[in-house]
Amino acid sequence: MQAATLTRRTFLATATAAAASASFAAPAAKGKLRVGCQTNGWVMKPPSFDELIRVLGEARQMDYHGFECNNRFVRDQFNNTAEARKRIAATGMDFIGVHTSTGELDKAGFLDALVQGASKLGAHYVVLSSSGLAPDGKFTDDALRAKVAKLEEYGKVCNKGGMRLAYHNHQPEFANNNAEMNGIAERSNPELVSFLMDAGHGYQGGGDPSKFMLKHSHRIVGVHLKTFKNHTEQVPLGEGDFGFEALAAAIHRTGWSGWLIDEEGNPKRGDTAAVGPDRAYIRKIFGV
Repeated sequence: MQAATLTRRTFLATATAAAASASFAAPAAKGKLRVGCQTNGWVMKPPSFDELIRVLGEARQMDYHGFECNNRFVRDQFNNTAEARKRIAATGMDFIGVHTSTGELDKAGFLDALVQGASKLGAHYVVLSSSGLAPDGKFTDDALRAKVAKLEEYGKVCNKGGMRLAYHNHQPEFANNNAEMNGIAERSNPELVSFLMDAGHGYQGGGDPSKFMLKHSHRIVGVHLKTFKNHTEQVPLGEGDFGFEALAAAIHRTGWSGWLIDEEGNPKRGDTAAVGPDRAYIRKIFGV
């Protein structure tokens, strides 16, 4: 992976140079776009709240303004939310969302505790990863109906606790011309289900995230940005098989305002060396 050859000095220098040239960037979109990161771009050992705070400080230095993280980094702070929230605020980073999965939410009491704790830490969204209904995007109406009902059930719990549910897709949801993503958007209550659209997974699944943005921009609260080479190897933004120019054009056309979220995590480790250059790419393509 090319990014692995970059040193810490290289990515910090790249980020600093990018920030200095911000006045020469492309014009910003109509809405108020903000740029954040998924903290899985960093390797945190041990996976602790102290490590999370360290990472947030580094991310802010690279001109990221918000973060999403797995719930395991903050759960041990749910009995110390006032102090933990102060530490998060001191980094200057907005807490976009706490990531979880349907496997966790199916545990009795898990979602209630997550919403209660994360909301007190200042998190806005419960970001939910789930399995797609079918790899080829061909599913039954009954299956879609059942999934939407479950998502709305989760959404009610989130709303009651002062948060919102943001559904995070993988590849299958964009197969067959964005079939499942469109189905969820069209069948679900907008007050209960929003989307954190993973554009990288969308392209991997053979779909078109820009079309989903044009059709359902009002449902999207954030967008994950990641790209791949040879379909499976995650590489820095701008070095993969696909870019995000079409998505940027759709954002400008709709005036969408939300979070653009860099995600350099992969199944085995983060790719910290790419986070700085990724920020420069986002500024170049999206103008923010």
